[in-house]
Amino acid sequence: MNTSTPPISERYPPQVRRALQQLDAAGVKRSMSAPPLYRLFWRLGWGVAPPILTGFATNVLTTGAWFGIGWGTVMWLMLWRSSGMTGLGMVTTAVLAGLAFGVLMAVMLRYQRQRLGLPLWKDIAP
Repeated sequence: MNTSTPPISERYPPQVRRALQQLDAAGVKRSMSAPPLYRLFWRLGWGVAPPILTGFATNVLTTGAWFGIGWGTVMWLMLWRSSGMTGLGMVTTAVLAGLAFGVLMAVMLRYQRQRLGLPLWKDIAP
């Protein structure tokens, strides 16, 4: 089985390539340093920071928002639309679930960044 790290795309912005090289050298798995949505952003030329290098609040907002929207949509399709739950109740539940998920992800990412001694994005990007 080949366990080598896949090459970093030349289409990614230069600061992203530098960050990914540093994360690879620190032993961060590519699944944590370059999630699929971020790889799409980078292919589009957007120089957004890998989530493990961003601050706590940024991770709460970004991971929480994506989770809340996705989970809320799935819950609406599968359960809420036929349950008689109010729109405000649905939105409140999705926001709280997103907030809880965002905080958990931000704690995990901060712990990993500190454990590996990684810098924040602002210290890598020019």
